[in-house]
Amino acid sequence: MTVTGPSTTIGDAELPPLYVYNDRRALARQSESIRAVRTQLTFLMLATAAAALAEHMRSHLASAGAAVLYALTTAIGLHTSRRRARAHWQAHRAAAETLKSLAWQYMVHGGPFHSRVRNPDGMFADRLEERLRELRKVGWEDSRESRDGAGTGVVGQITPGMRAVRAKSFAARRDIYLRDRVLEQLVWYGNRASQAHRSSVRWSSVTASLTSLALLAAALRAAGVIGNWDVAGLLSAGAAAAVAWQEVRRHRPLTYAHSLIEQDLDTLRVAMGTTVTEEGWAEAVAEAERLVSPQHTDWLVRFGS
Repeated sequence: MTVTGPSTTIGDAELPPLYVYNDRRALARQSESIRAVRTQLTFLMLATAAAALAEHMRSHLASAGAAVLYALTTAIGLHTSRRRARAHWQAHRAAAETLKSLAWQYMVHGGPFHSRVRNPDGMFADRLEERLRELRKVGWEDSRESRDGAGTGVVGQITPGMRAVRAKSFAARRDIYLRDRVLEQLVWYGNRASQAHRSSVRWSSVTASLTSLALLAAALRAAGVIGNWDVAGLLSAGAAAAVAWQEVRRHRPLTYAHSLIEQDLDTLRVAMGTTVTEEGWAEAVAEAERLVSPQHTDWLVRFGS
């Protein structure tokens, strides 16, 4: 029986439980990774300031403080390496996006899950297990068998909400996909492009300002105006830390990548809502999912670096 009407709104409750789990784990690991880098750079700056103070004051206490801060910076780096928060973040994010993309294609008859497929549930299980098998090779840990995992198996990742959407008419599925998937991703990429651009401008300004001040400090020290204060070294360390932070956050390349994806996705959204027929719907959905995949973003980031 076909259920009509586009009133269904797809949220996390309708998506595979394993997606929800991996999405939360990815966010937690992302926060941990960023926090670790920020902490390490902060301690490095404090150590540099303490070393500059020790040189100026000829103080053994300040030198000891600088040594302790450098040791803490090293310890934080070793702890971060052992935790591998960034690697786990990327693995969980890849798993989450794989599940989400397959779920949407299953729901709206997109990609390989077109209307002519006789056993979409079996195909979903096969495709998902194939993708997860590849992720296990790079260190992703399957949580389905753990106490806090999600779901009991691959087929168990197909929720009643997903089946309800798949049972709807083409017009209803099209409206749901354009509204809850394409438009949501379009807004997300637009917001992220704007945020990355603002951050890129802000941190580039900070780097340029610190570099200019370091140049001025070096000239003043050469002229004997500021004595033996190593202000230039401290400012140079600050500029280097700002550059390192930009490399970690990838503000400029992400601005480039997200802007291009937003443009391409908007063009496809218009076509899918006007000219794409039911016969070409599966291919159009596959193209939309390709545009919003992490692999496509990473590919564009390399050109924006």
